[in-house]
Amino acid sequence: MKSIIKATLLISVFTCMASCGPSGKLADPAIIGQMKHNIVLFDPVSRIEVIGKDNLNAKSETASAEAQNLLKEKICTYDTGLGIDALHVSEDLKEAYAVQDDIIALADWYINTNGEDLSYIEIPPTIDSIIESSGRRYGMIIYSEGFSRTGGNYALEIAKTVGIGILTGYVTVPFKNSSSIYLMILDSKTDRIAYNRCTFGEYNPLSGKHVEKQFKRLFKDFRTE
Repeated sequence: MKSIIKATLLISVFTCMASCGPSGKLADPAIIGQMKHNIVLFDPVSRIEVIGKDNLNAKSETASAEAQNLLKEKICTYDTGLGIDALHVSEDLKEAYAVQDDIIALADWYINTNGEDLSYIEIPPTIDSIIESSGRRYGMIIYSEGFSRTGGNYALEIAKTVGIGILTGYVTVPFKNSSSIYLMILDSKTDRIAYNRCTFGEYNPLSGKHVEKQFKRLFKDFRTE
């Protein structure tokens, strides 16, 4: 019985690793050169849920804000290979909400189409106007979503799976954390999405090291290493 459980556990782990890679539209080498030092970055947007007592999940405003600030901190210091040197922070509350809604809407399009073809989607007017007024041609938006379990919840779920494994010989280890980060670069000249990519897997959305691991996947088309 123990050997069956161990084998099944290994299969589950390898399946997870295979699904954690990035996906999205590949960058055109000619366009990469145009993007460098020609991008304005928008404030990232995050939606993070916390799974706690009774295995119930709910959006956490605190965790979402923490993840959003972490993304902003890391993207401003991480070597993306694009030379990002402009950040747009909306001072007008109405504009800030409009931009946030636009970013969420674009992310929803990405998620619903699996990022297969976003070339027909036009840039929302508010975001397009901000990019043009920045003097840059491109705008970068980053959206993340995921969850984190409380320590007590995770311990309980592990105990449940072990108990089920003893009875059935099959163990599925629950994710303790999950994070998906969606990257889109918008072209104000064509009013279209010039580049998109996402990375997902068992990452902690509140860990700086995990965010950097995901960034390494997100920006691999632009880095020379």
